[in-house]
Amino acid sequence: MLKDFELLPQPELCKIKIKSNYHTHNYLCGHACGTVRDYVAAAVENGLEAIGISDHCIPPTGSCEPYMTPQSMITKYLPQFDAARREFCGRIEIFSGAEIEYFEGHDGYYGDLLKNLDYLVLGQHEYIYRGARMNSFWDGTDEANVCAYFDNVRKGIETGMFALVAHPDVIFYRRPVLSDGMVAAFDRTVAAAARYGVAIEFNANGIRNHRFNYPTDLLAELCAAHDAPVVVSADCHSPDVLCDKYTLSLYGYAVKRGLRVVDRLKNL
Repeated sequence: MLKDFELLPQPELCKIKIKSNYHTHNYLCGHACGTVRDYVAAAVENGLEAIGISDHCIPPTGSCEPYMTPQSMITKYLPQFDAARREFCGRIEIFSGAEIEYFEGHDGYYGDLLKNLDYLVLGQHEYIYRGARMNSFWDGTDEANVCAYFDNVRKGIETGMFALVAHPDVIFYRRPVLSDGMVAAFDRTVAAAARYGVAIEFNANGIRNHRFNYPTDLLAELCAAHDAPVVVSADCHSPDVLCDKYTLSLYGYAVKRGLRVVDRLKNL
């Protein structure tokens, strides 16, 4: 649990006004519910000025999950944005995005996605270590694995194709004993994000559904040290949690912590 974090009492929660959310899912990923319209309607109801939907898209190396494909993105995903923009015209800004893992050597794939999307979210649920594809939640908690994960994320940041790094400390899900090497690798990643203007995410779903295994104190310390741009995301898989108490409390924490919280992603 983040030190100094506590769920704010209801009167304080009511005072927090979040302007945007860029990490939002959709029924197409297979483990969320709701359409683009459902999330936009929830965003308008909660007074947001901008909403980005960033459903999972399969990476270029394939995925075992029933994620959106580049084809279904064109035929089933993007038309939802067209309809929502017509319905909510002038009431909120709506951005189309996708959350995806970065794998080196396939930059053309990500570039092609950006021809149709407004932004990409780097969500490194898997990474490459010694030529093998590893799971960020369940595989290796030793220093070599953790450093390989952060190296993958840093390389993705340095392509300039990602506007947001989702749950960057998800590799700490199983709470490994931190080593100097792990801290140094994480530090290099946050430094790269700050240098490229890529937002670092504090993820409310790590509190809501993952027993506070992330975000971590180390993330807060490194973001403060590098003055990295920070966004607080609901990472919602259902419209009703877009601005729930976990998201509001985490936003309040980030502001009180003195982090450089931003409401707009790079190039949007």
